[in-house]
Amino acid sequence: MTVLAVGAGLMPSAEAGSVPGAAVADRAGMPSVTLKGQPGPLTKPSAPVSADAAGVLSYGTGNSPSAAYTWERPNGTYVNGLPRPVVLGSPHSDDMWAVNGRFGLERIGTTRTYRMRNYDTGKVAQFDLPAGDTVTTVIAENRLLTLRKTAGKWTLHLLEIPAAGGRPVDRTVAGVPDNLSGTITRVRMDARGAAITFEGSTDIQTLLDFATRRLTVVPNEGPSRVTLLSLSATTVLYEADYNGDFWTYLVDRDHPDGPRTQLKDSPANMTVLGNWVIYPGGEGELLAQPAAGGAARTLLPQASGQRPVTGADGALYTVGGTGPDDWAVRRITLGADGAPAVGIHVPLPRQTTYDVGGVAVDQGQLRVGTLHLPSDASRATTYLSGSSLSLTASGTLNATPPRNVGDLGWHPADEDPAYDTQCTGQCLRLVGTGEGDVVRSTRSNYVPTLTASGRYSVQRPDSRFQYVYDGTKALSHTDRWHAASLWGSQLWSAGTRSGTVTAVSLPSMKALGSAVSVGAPCVPEEIQVVGRWIYWSCGPTKKAGVYDRTTKRVIKVPSGYAQLADGYLVSQNDASARLSITYFPGAVPAARVGTSDLAPLKNQVGEPADRRGRFWAVDRFGGPLAYLTEAGDVTVKWPRVTTSPLAVISTDSPARVDLRAAGSKYTGVWHLSKPAASWKLTIVSAASGKTVRTLTGGPATGKISATWDGIGPNGKKVPTGTYRWTLTAPAADHVGRSATVKGSVAVRS
Repeated sequence: MTVLAVGAGLMPSAEAGSVPGAAVADRAGMPSVTLKGQPGPLTKPSAPVSADAAGVLSYGTGNSPSAAYTWERPNGTYVNGLPRPVVLGSPHSDDMWAVNGRFGLERIGTTRTYRMRNYDTGKVAQFDLPAGDTVTTVIAENRLLTLRKTAGKWTLHLLEIPAAGGRPVDRTVAGVPDNLSGTITRVRMDARGAAITFEGSTDIQTLLDFATRRLTVVPNEGPSRVTLLSLSATTVLYEADYNGDFWTYLVDRDHPDGPRTQLKDSPANMTVLGNWVIYPGGEGELLAQPAAGGAARTLLPQASGQRPVTGADGALYTVGGTGPDDWAVRRITLGADGAPAVGIHVPLPRQTTYDVGGVAVDQGQLRVGTLHLPSDASRATTYLSGSSLSLTASGTLNATPPRNVGDLGWHPADEDPAYDTQCTGQCLRLVGTGEGDVVRSTRSNYVPTLTASGRYSVQRPDSRFQYVYDGTKALSHTDRWHAASLWGSQLWSAGTRSGTVTAVSLPSMKALGSAVSVGAPCVPEEIQVVGRWIYWSCGPTKKAGVYDRTTKRVIKVPSGYAQLADGYLVSQNDASARLSITYFPGAVPAARVGTSDLAPLKNQVGEPADRRGRFWAVDRFGGPLAYLTEAGDVTVKWPRVTTSPLAVISTDSPARVDLRAAGSKYTGVWHLSKPAASWKLTIVSAASGKTVRTLTGGPATGKISATWDGIGPNGKKVPTGTYRWTLTAPAADHVGRSATVKGSVAVRS
């Protein structure tokens, strides 16, 4: 197979297909190949915390706190990246979320300004909390319950927020007892009202009616500790502790002082629906049983195991079905016969093996996170699929069949034995190493990698720090955030002055020249460096540009999350849900310079706004790009750009070697700007000028490593002295002259 330069004159393949190795050309004539994702063991994720007939609010489905809130509708559409609602208590508990059906309460920073959001319509009503009021999580459509100290006693107020926002109307809640505490410990609510527990020496159980604005105290029989469990349209479920003897009972919501129904059985994790209790069974099923007693019936053969969510409409919502091909958010209501009936609310189709996310293209090597369920395992895990990409003389882009190149949950340990963890969410944001692979964390907990090249990486363990690593050794760290990028042994970072970037040499951290003015109107929040190109961004919604260090000019590029390659930039446009490509002057003919549409932007429930390395990526070192499709496939395209000549961007060569030590050898490592077709290392005696050894090798993806045992042409160790070496490597794409780098080593023998 001949690999050639990807230049303006390249003719695209006319061959079409959608299996590994089959090539197609897009409208721009870009060579393309698609790897089909196979049906996987899991379905689209959903973890309901609030619901009604319009949809479901999910939390944490993408394992990414930055975008953990998603509104899913029955028609399959959804809204990702919703702001965090007010949560009083643990965010993993459903007791104190300020959400009720399609409505949620949000706080703006640490101010007294709040927003009531309609998740289904996207409309937001903003208002200021009255002075002296304490917010609660009891809300409904344009209503918020607050606590207020009046004449030394706590009072309750229902604030009615105008649909357009502004000053709320203050309505006092009637029926509040004088001994009410100002602390709420548990809430259950729907569109009609709420069941609320107020803390005290003996907790006070109450029922609030939104329409009448009246609070009713639920009588407490005996010296027991009562816990609110669940609320339905007609009943409330409580658990009482009589000195360690627990029993549960139902209270009539309209007549809380009337007779109570004690449950004959008290299974764990119960939810009430009328006079029925719903609970998970021991085999993963979801069961329903009459509160007054009777045989349990199976509602779902398989369920998520989470407690069903009570919707604002009085229905229950849970996730389950018969298996991956029949999985959905289910809506449970009381049927005409008074018994629970289950229907599909939001279908959750089976995902492909690639839908889990995780994409990198590095030195012509494709790496994709791949989901599988081992036959001897009880849960799905992720491994890394690897394919090599190549372009033929006829313009056909080929990908070798995907192969397993390592478990993504496997972390090599420095001292302790290696161990296995589950790789999900942000762990699947892949970053190329510059050696044809991806960075793998050496820690049990995932640490984001910002940039990597060869033996170096920049990692950010939290928002306060970022560390520069040489392998696993920390070279330095900063205690404030600033943009950084690696290119070989050069570390580039945002300068202290607006619009500048600086570079240092690794591992010495010695400055390389003065700051470079890149034309940014800010101190860049992000930079990326690829050879002559420097990408800068003032933020994902602000200005961005690419500075050409050769021509000293700034290239206009779209705002948004982007990745830089040699000769082009790919950007994601969230508004249009598309990826675009910007071609740079000097890399393509003048007629092709500028920004054009590239491909649809993959979206998925619960995923963060920044999908680089998750659902799309570019190859900094050589040209290709890849993205996940809505169908769960991976498409690779190779833009027709003229790349920069092959260069050695980092050299690790010892200055001296003592061949007298047993097993001592000279080993040099050279990192490349893109793949090489072959290489040759020539070693010459400085004293005689004669060649003492020539080493050669085949194709190299990012790194050339050569070892010389000190043996000369006569089969013996060379004498003590200085030896000069020259490394020569032609580029795999045949663009430009061969890369050549020289150096010397002092040998003692």
